[in-house]
Amino acid sequence: MAKPAYHHGDLQLQAHLLALDTLRTHGDTAISLRALAKQLGVSAPALYRHFSDRETLLAELAIGGFESLRDRLEAVNQEVPRTALIEIGLVYVAFAQEEPNLYRLMFGGRVLPKGAHPRLDAAGKGAFQVLENTVARARDLGYLKPSPVSLMTAAAWSLVHGLSQLTIDGHLPGAKAEPMLTEGVLSLLLDGSRSNEQQQSQQD
Repeated sequence: MAKPAYHHGDLQLQAHLLALDTLRTHGDTAISLRALAKQLGVSAPALYRHFSDRETLLAELAIGGFESLRDRLEAVNQEVPRTALIEIGLVYVAFAQEEPNLYRLMFGGRVLPKGAHPRLDAAGKGAFQVLENTVARARDLGYLKPSPVSLMTAAAWSLVHGLSQLTIDGHLPGAKAEPMLTEGVLSLLLDGSRSNEQQQSQQD
């Protein structure tokens, strides 16, 4: 008796979730469309209708990662710019520590080179824009040096990205081992700048 055709309205979603679970556990090298199709009990052509190739699936995982990171960054309270800068950094590093393999896929460039997937590039810019807006507001209010926003954003991003990479690769202790390390390193960008108290007294 022939095997009945597979009908599942959520095949694309199920494949995405299974691939994400595989990524988290084993890294991106463990992901293949044929293996996913076998685990889901469908034919490889059925899965290829949703993802043209392995790289397209990995790009979708990275897009989801950037969207999640952006949502977390946007949830940071922006009322006090200096505090927001520190909190943005803490959230960024925490994301990397919670999702190390996803973070590596998002920023590695080895598997997903810039320019190859426009939606992925747009998702990355969306997360970056939250950081840039926070830096711009803090600079305008005197918490940072009056340097170009692009330069200050590059400095802030280099700091949080480098710290994230070093912690998830085991070169620096993570938040559980050294809970104050991340905040201490991030505050270096603000040393010598206007304090929260100075800004509040000026507003009063």
